[in-house]
Amino acid sequence: MQVRTQVRLVFWSVVAIAALLVLDAAVTAVVRRNLLHLDTRLMSPRSLKQVEADYTNNLLVASVGAVLMLALALVVYRHNPKIRAAIWIIGPLLGLALLCGLVGGPEWAVAPTGEEPELLRQEYAKAVPEWYLWVHGTAGLFAAGLLFFIAGFVTRGDLREYYLEEPSGDGGGTYRSWIDRTSA
Repeated sequence: MQVRTQVRLVFWSVVAIAALLVLDAAVTAVVRRNLLHLDTRLMSPRSLKQVEADYTNNLLVASVGAVLMLALALVVYRHNPKIRAAIWIIGPLLGLALLCGLVGGPEWAVAPTGEEPELLRQEYAKAVPEWYLWVHGTAGLFAAGLLFFIAGFVTRGDLREYYLEEPSGDGGGTYRSWIDRTSA
């Protein structure tokens, strides 16, 4: 695979991660806003606070992650070893934060046991809608997978050369790795 194609793959993966995180942040903001306006009768204030805290954590991770990924998308084509290091650091850390948010999400604060009154189960369902769990879970899982993928992918030797060396001066200023030079 040519180096330019590899860099494009990293770029589009970063853009896809940013899009998934923007989607996750948007749906989290919607359900958090709905939670703040929820009128509950049987649901405990402690459960409400825990759900709100989980939504806030998810919103924070998704928002900060989206901003980081958008910033990374702007610079991923530059020949700079700091970009590669940023991918190594941001990728796994953000991926782990997303997975922690998926495992310890708001649904655990309102997990019904089956012995609650029907009104309480309805309040739980309004506090943590099932559609949110699907969207948040799918977006978070795919984003985490892509984050781990790009962190591992930029360890390739030809990408190492791309980020460590300056572009060649042989017309056009495009970089050619040793793989590209030997296959031409």
